Amino acid sequence: MSEAPFKSFAIVGAGPNIGIPIVKAFLAIGAPILVISRPTSTNTSALPNDDPNLKVVRADYTSASEISAILREHKVDVLISTVTFVFGGVAAQNVLADAAKEAGVKLFVPSEFGVSSPAVGLAHEKRAFAVYAKSIGLPTLRIFNGFFHDFVPWLTALTETGKFHIVGKGDMPGSFTAQSDVAGYVAHILTTQPPSRLLDVEVHIEGQRATLSEISALYKGSVPVVHCDALPTEGVVAADFGTRLQQSFDVGNASSGWNPDTETDDAELASKDNSLWEGHRWLTIGEVLGL
Repeated sequence: MSEAPFKSFAIVGAGPNIGIPIVKAFLAIGAPILVISRPTSTNTSALPNDDPNLKVVRADYTSASEISAILREHKVDVLISTVTFVFGGVAAQNVLADAAKEAGVKLFVPSEFGVSSPAVGLAHEKRAFAVYAKSIGLPTLRIFNGFFHDFVPWLTALTETGKFHIVGKGDMPGSFTAQSDVAGYVAHILTTQPPSRLLDVEVHIEGQRATLSEISALYKGSVPVVHCDALPTEGVVAADFGTRLQQSFDVGNASSGWNPDTETDDAELASKDNSLWEGHRWLTIGEVLGL
C-alpha cells in the first residue's frame, strides 16, 4: 500500500527572499498553507488576501508554547522555516524545533537554502541546528540549492556600484538556482513525495553550474568587471559577508555538492535530486536576470 503524502503545512519566516515565494508556490498548486508571522512583520502584505488556501496568524517566535499551540490547533504535518541567516534568525530555530516536537509535527524543513555548512565558520549555526533537531528526535529535510540566481547583483556589489566585482580569480564553479525554482521544488516534493522519502534527508539541487567569470560574460560588456581582494564596503549592504561568500568559490564550497567534512565538491551530487521534480525545466541565470 502506497504512502499518502503530507497534507498540512505551515511556514515561519515568510520574508521576500524565499519564504514568500514558497508560500506562493503552494498556493499556485492549490495546496493550503499556514503562515506564522511575527506580530510586527509587514511581509505578509505581499501575499494575496483572497486565497482560501492561505491563512495568516501572528505569534512570538521566541515562545515555544505559543508556536506549539498554533501547530497543534492546525494539525500541522510539516513546518518550514525560512528565517534569515544574515540577521540572526537561524540561531533561534531551536525554539521552533521544540515547538514542533511538542506539537507532533512530522517533518521540519530548516532554513538551509544554500550550501552544506561546516561545524565551525561561516553559517555553522545551520549545521548546529541539524544536530540539535536530531538530538530531540525531530525529523528534518535539509535543502541545498547553492546561491539564488536573483542574488548575483548583490553578491558582486553590482546593485550598489554599477560594477561586477569578482573576489579572486572567479574561475571556480558554483551552484545557482532561481528563487522561483527552489520555491516550486519545495512545494512539489512536500506535496507529492511519500513521507518516508523525506524524513531525515538532505536533497541537493542545482539550476545552473557556473563560475563568476562566466556570469560576468552574460552582461556582454555592459558593466565593468572588477577583480578585487574584497568587495567595496561603502554603501554596499553586508559587504563583508558577500566577500566571504565569494571567497568560498575558490575552494569549491559554493556548490550544492560541497561536502564540508571531506572539503570536496561532487558535481554530480550538486544536482542529484533535481529528478524529484520530473519534467521541470530549470531557469538559467540569464533568464532570471534578463540578460
